[in-house]
Amino acid sequence: MRTVPMSALLAAILLLGSSGGPTPALAAASVPVDPKKMSQAEIRAHNASLARTDPNFIRCVKSAAVGSLVARNFSCRTVAQWHEADRVGNEEARALREEMASKNTNTN
Repeated sequence: MRTVPMSALLAAILLLGSSGGPTPALAAASVPVDPKKMSQAEIRAHNASLARTDPNFIRCVKSAAVGSLVARNFSCRTVAQWHEADRVGNEEARALREEMASKNTNTN
């Protein structure tokens, strides 16, 4: 087995990393994605190279429109946006439960 000197390895890493700009993976992660302005074809093209667990993966959910048996609403958000919406909804539910529990005391 041949060993590579540490200085040569460090030099190779520095040369590869100093391309003059951010790497494509970092550049793609820093670009904000707005699924509401994208068509279904654009969303499919965007998701083609991403894993389902990637924070920038766009997930669409279909729900029935209120008052209609036929119409459907589509809500498309990134995985990170869905997680944030879940977190905020859970916090609001906990706050409401605690508020209602504090009013439920018996003062007899």
